[in-house]
Amino acid sequence: MAITRASLLKELLHFSRPIADVVSDLSAFGWDADEDLATLDAAHISAVLNRFLSGDISDTDVEDWANAIECREGIGFLQDPPVADALDELANPLLTRPLTRQSAAEWVATFSGAAT
Repeated sequence: MAITRASLLKELLHFSRPIADVVSDLSAFGWDADEDLATLDAAHISAVLNRFLSGDISDTDVEDWANAIECREGIGFLQDPPVADALDELANPLLTRPLTRQSAAEWVATFSGAAT
């Protein structure tokens, strides 16, 4: 199976392998993209935060993931303020608030309520 920008962006959103590896592979495609090839939604953020809550990944892993997504061309965002707000907070913990078990649980609860 050929590796495409779209498949790599989906790997990034799903955090299916180390972020540094995905970002390195994405560098072969350059930064600019003419269209959105993947869309970040609440389910992606909740899945990553649940992995953090279970101890599978660290707060730094979550920050690296969010930074790799933030402002990346080729990734669209649902027009849903909590998705954008969560991504901003997760990518910028020194400017917003650090990721803790409590803040992760709050975001998961926010997205669980939005999914109903």
